[in-house]
Amino acid sequence: MPVTAHRSLIMTVFGVLGTLWFALHAVEYVYARYDALQARLPLPDPLGLSEVFAAMPEWAAIALTAAIWLGLLGAVLLLLRDSAAVLILSLTLIATLPVAVWAVIAFFGGVAFVAGVNLLFFAGGQVAVTLGLWLYARTAKRYGLF
Repeated sequence: MPVTAHRSLIMTVFGVLGTLWFALHAVEYVYARYDALQARLPLPDPLGLSEVFAAMPEWAAIALTAAIWLGLLGAVLLLLRDSAAVLILSLTLIATLPVAVWAVIAFFGGVAFVAGVNLLFFAGGQVAVTLGLWLYARTAKRYGLF
């Protein structure tokens, strides 16, 4: 008789919350990059990243794009109990750091808010959520939950 592995409730919670977090940002990213879609179906305030992307230098926009899509992939892999989630979330964490650096530079340059979005809170949230998911995935892999 095959032995089935038991899924931890905590792993499910982390996977679902991480997937929802990055899926929301992925939807905002798609809206920000496709003007026709944004014009036809506008997102309610304070959602939407088009003005944030417009205010970012190219290097920070590339880092945020990578963080959003890698984070979504890593969260889904965590939900699926795949050990590759640790590597993908590591790359996501690295990608969030330039966004945080840009937010700090913008803050000290006198730009704390862009279109109602607090840049430090936004970037800090990206780093904090990714760090939490990465730490959990790393610990789960260490204890053989994958």
